[in-house]
Amino acid sequence: MRYLATALGLFLLLFGLGCLNYTKAAGLQGHTDFAIEHGLPKPSEGILFTGAGAIASGAGILGYLAGTRPRSTKPGAS
Repeated sequence: MRYLATALGLFLLLFGLGCLNYTKAAGLQGHTDFAIEHGLPKPSEGILFTGAGAIASGAGILGYLAGTRPRSTKPGAS
């Protein structure tokens, strides 16, 4: 379960960074032109806020996992 949560946290973090790069990177006109040519949505505030939320969620999950120790699977260990 811990590995699944780690993978989810990393995915959300990377997805959020991609969203922020898509909306706020230098050369926004180039991103807009690329989106129009390939049928993708134009960079917008909705994508920006989705990316910010994904980064916060991913960082929160990874922070929680880094701050807690895994349960021991050995009998009698505490």
